[in-house]
Amino acid sequence: MNKSTDTPVTSISQNSDKEAPWWNRSVMGKNGLMDDLLGKIGTQEVPEDTLLSHTQHMTELKVFGKTAQAIDDEKFAEKEFLAFAKINYLMRNDINEYEGLYESLQLLKAAIDAKHYFISIDQVELRYRGLKQQEFYNFVERLLDDHENTNAFREQLQIRLTDTLPEIKTEEEKIALQNYVKYLNKLSNNELGLQLLSRFKAYQLDDYSILRVISNFIRNLDKRDLLDIKDLVSLVNHNYSMFEKLRDVIGLDQNQSTPETYALMIQFIALYNRHGILYLKFNDLVRVLRQWYKPYQAILSIRKEYPFGTYKQPKAFKEPIPGIDIYEKYKKLLSDKKTGMVFINFSHEHQI
Repeated sequence: MNKSTDTPVTSISQNSDKEAPWWNRSVMGKNGLMDDLLGKIGTQEVPEDTLLSHTQHMTELKVFGKTAQAIDDEKFAEKEFLAFAKINYLMRNDINEYEGLYESLQLLKAAIDAKHYFISIDQVELRYRGLKQQEFYNFVERLLDDHENTNAFREQLQIRLTDTLPEIKTEEEKIALQNYVKYLNKLSNNELGLQLLSRFKAYQLDDYSILRVISNFIRNLDKRDLLDIKDLVSLVNHNYSMFEKLRDVIGLDQNQSTPETYALMIQFIALYNRHGILYLKFNDLVRVLRQWYKPYQAILSIRKEYPFGTYKQPKAFKEPIPGIDIYEKYKKLLSDKKTGMVFINFSHEHQI
């Protein structure tokens, strides 16, 4: 029995329509009789090198499309994760209320992540205050402001330690100074770590325990609705003096230093703590889609340059584009219907 011509149009039904007998095919529409007729009467042939290029790009799309499909995760489509992805985009691109906050956010996050090392460094400086130790601490402070890179900092630090240790009297003091250098080296693993220590010293903010308090503050948000920014602003208001102490260290000016600003930053950090690992996987998907996007654009360009009706259409031109479903999915999920803003750039090489 022949199939009904009312079959919904899909990539499978399109192919079956194309291969069906002429009397069992629709007159109009894609793969209809008129479509086929016009394709055959096109006056020009698509050049062979263009067909070869089209085939190569389609092969690339199949590879990237399969990879994207393997990485895709249903959790990427969850409301809070998508909100985090959008906030990340706004923050990185200095858009709206996030303008000018990204660097300060990075400094705040780095300070919180390295709180243990800041506190440990401070404890050594407070406890061991002999002449040679003071000279070493002063050397470190000067080195923080005058070193070419992290490796140079570590090398000069080690040379000074080697010269200083024989002049230290007790074994306890020697171990303390060695640990002090170890904390500094750990801190330098993040390029912002040494910059932060220099800022803390420059602004004479030696109460590093404030970092632990803020870290606990953010950890206590774990069971709250992190998308309720009004709730976060209210919480910051009750602890505003604590955040205000960090203003200069994290590079906020007077106008930026508001409860709303700190609320946006702790919201981002709390969301990162909750979704950071998944976001790394999402970035893998975005990177693959950006690789996919280049041959996709090439395919569109070729098909546009050799349009239906003017050129005889090879079968390859009617093949569905591999990976288009995932691309369209995230283009839609990361778009705002009201404003038209798209929170992802597939043609950009950096993270979203």
